[in-house]
Amino acid sequence: MQKNTKKKVAPVLVAILAVAVMVPIILVALALMGDLRGIESARTALIFLAVYIAWAAAILVCVLAVARQRLKEIDRGEEEDAKKY
Repeated sequence: MQKNTKKKVAPVLVAILAVAVMVPIILVALALMGDLRGIESARTALIFLAVYIAWAAAILVCVLAVARQRLKEIDRGEEEDAKKY
């Protein structure tokens, strides 16, 4: 097993958990939007759901980007460099 493999487990697990939590939330919100689309009085709810979906998607994208960045840092050995100081 490589030296960096153990360090890569945490970012990968966090990314998987984020996907496992946020994707169902987005899918449920999209399903609700589909159910409410024909109802004229549900305009406020549709706007709220659209904002909620955008918020959840933004969080998901950020978590994945941070996990990717962390994996690159581990590959470059930046953590070992910081321990010297």
